[in-house]
Amino acid sequence: MELTQKVDNRAGYWGSLEVDEKGILVDVSPEFCSYFAFEKPDIIGLSIAHIVEGATKKRPASAVGKTVISGLIKGRPCLIRIEKKDKHLIYSVILRKEEIDHAEFYSFLQMVDKPKIRSKTSNGNRYSFEEIIGDSPLMAQIKELAARIAASSSTVLLTGESGTGKELFAQAIHGLSSRKNHPFVAVNCAAIPDELFESEVFGYEGGAFSGAKKEGKPGKIELAQNGTLFLDEISELPYQAQGKLLRVLQEREVERLGGTGSKNVDIRIVAATNRDLKTLVQEGKFRQDLFYRLYVFELKIPSLRQRKEDILTLAYYFIEYFNEKLVQEVKYLAPNLQEWLLNYEWPGNVRELKAVIERGMNIVQGETLTMDSLFISPSLERSVEKTETEETPKLLSLEEAVSNAEVSAIQRALKEADGDRTKAAQLLNIHLASLYRKIAKYKLNK
Repeated sequence: MELTQKVDNRAGYWGSLEVDEKGILVDVSPEFCSYFAFEKPDIIGLSIAHIVEGATKKRPASAVGKTVISGLIKGRPCLIRIEKKDKHLIYSVILRKEEIDHAEFYSFLQMVDKPKIRSKTSNGNRYSFEEIIGDSPLMAQIKELAARIAASSSTVLLTGESGTGKELFAQAIHGLSSRKNHPFVAVNCAAIPDELFESEVFGYEGGAFSGAKKEGKPGKIELAQNGTLFLDEISELPYQAQGKLLRVLQEREVERLGGTGSKNVDIRIVAATNRDLKTLVQEGKFRQDLFYRLYVFELKIPSLRQRKEDILTLAYYFIEYFNEKLVQEVKYLAPNLQEWLLNYEWPGNVRELKAVIERGMNIVQGETLTMDSLFISPSLERSVEKTETEETPKLLSLEEAVSNAEVSAIQRALKEADGDRTKAAQLLNIHLASLYRKIAKYKLNK
C-alpha cells in the first residue's frame, strides 16, 4: 500500500505507518514524519513496537478488519486505527492528546483500552488460537482444523515433538468449545509417581490408605466435570491406570480408590504425546483398546523446522517479551544470527527457541542481538545434524484434511465396534443417520 500519497488534511489524521507480517516498518507517510519529527530513513526497518509503544497489544497475526488501540508515540498518547491490507498492517494515527482535553483523553483510554494481563482464568484456561504464533501455511491449516474439531466433544489426541506447543492447542480447543466456561484441568502423566497416580487422577475415599484424608478427595477427573481433562504425556500413563481411564471413556463414570460406587462424569479428554503410541501398543506398553479410544481425532503439531517461515516471527516476539521483562531495548537480530536461526534444526522446537533468545537477552549490550550474545560460534551453525531425513508433509486443503480425519475416525470406530454401526455412531458421538451419510460420502461400504 502506497503511503507517500497526497497529504490528508482531515482533522484527526496524523499520518500512517505500514508494517509487514513480522511487525517491521516498511513504509511511513510524510505526514507522520512531519507531525512526530521522524526521519523516514531512520525508522524504516524498525519494529512497530519501538515507534508506537503499546502496538504489541495487537499482534499483526491476530488483527482482522479494523481495530482501534491506544499507544504512545514519543511519549504522546494517541489513538491508532489498525487496518489489515493483504499481509501487511496499516497503523493510522486518528487522534492526538492535543485534540481534546487532557483529562478526557486519559479517561477515555482507561475506559476502552485497559491493559490486559495474561493470567489463568478461573477455569484454568489461558490461551486462544490467536495467541498461538505462526502464520505459515502448515500452521494455519492445523489451527483451522483444530478450531473445527473444537466444536465437538470427541476425544482429541495431540501428537508432535516436545516443545511444539501441544498444551497451547489443548487450551485453545477448550476455549473454543461449548465447555469453555467450565474447568480445564491439566495432568502431566509423567510427573506423578505411579503409586500416587490413581489417587491423584481418580480420587480416593476416606480411609482408602494410610494417610488418606478422612473425608476423601476428588481426583482430577471429577474436578474437570463439564469441562476438559488434558492428559499430557499420556504415553507415560501407568498400565494399570490405563484400564481405569478406558472405563471413564467408555462408561463416562469414575470410581475413586477405595470406593464401592461410581460417579457419573461429563468431560472431554484431550491427550498429548511426543511418542508413537502405535509402537508402544506393539511393544505391549500401551493398551490397544485405549489407543483406539483416544485416536478419534489426531492433530499432529508441526515441528519448528517444518514451519521455518515462523522462526523469525517467533524470535522477534520473544525479543519483545524479554525487552519488557528484562528492561532491554533490543531492536534487531544480526544477519548472521538470523541465518543461524533459520538453518538450525531446533530439536527442542519453540521451547528451545525461547530459551535461546532468553539467554541472549540476559547479556546483550545495545540494540542488536548477536551470535556472541548467545555464545554460539558461526562455525557451529550446522553443529546439530539430523538423525534422520524428515520431509515436510504435503500441505492439504482444509477440506482434504478434515475428510482424512473423518475417514480415519470412522474406520477405527467401526473396527472397535466390530462393524456394528449403531455402536460406532455412539463411539463417535454422532447420530446414526449422520454415520450412514458419511459412510456413503466416503464410499466406505466396500
